Amino acid sequence: MRQIKLIFISLFIFVLSACAGADVKNISSASARTAYDFELPDQDGKLWKLSDVLKVHRAVVLAFYPKDDTKE
Repeated sequence: MRQIKLIFISLFIFVLSACAGADVKNISSASARTAYDFELPDQDGKLWKLSDVLKVHRAVVLAFYPKDDTKE
């Protein structure tokens, strides 16, 4: 039983040391891209223009839900 615990602890330490040496890339491939300026209505019919929103906020997240509340 003691040998099994020692094997698992050794394996755990090995995995942690392997992960610690991994080169992690923190930069997203989309971070340098700029979206075209567009205008869309929200659920209340208010029009939102991307360039106007970016004047107030640093970033914008768009979420598209296919077939969400559609009549099909």
